[in-house]
Amino acid sequence: GLSDSEKSAVASLWEKIAPQTNKLGAESMERLFKNHPETKSFFSRFDISPGSQDLLTHGGKIFGALGEAIKSLDNLQKYQDLHTNKLKLSSDHMKLLSAAIIEVFTAHFGGEVNQAAWNKFLGEVGAILTSS
Repeated sequence: GLSDSEKSAVASLWEKIAPQTNKLGAESMERLFKNHPETKSFFSRFDISPGSQDLLTHGGKIFGALGEAIKSLDNLQKYQDLHTNKLKLSSDHMKLLSAAIIEVFTAHFGGEVNQAAWNKFLGEVGAILTSS
């Protein structure tokens, strides 16, 4: 689990992210597609052009789920049944998305991002979501 200082680092940055979840979520997906074009195939039914409503909506859903997880940092296991089990997302794809998210956070918030804490948090969330 995350240490108290890691939890604090994640939660404090989230306060700045929360008002822009759709925008930053969409940007994270765009970054994922740019860095790993092969991931576009998972979103064949989406308009994945930059700034599209589909990306804003789905990015917002992803970030909304992260926000819920941040509220439950001591009980992340309760998210085990979320949609990655249904969609069969692999842990590799979760890692790629996590890296894209951290890149976007760093682009927006620079030194305020505790990358180690965010890597650990997103890694734990990813491990829970992709375990069967």
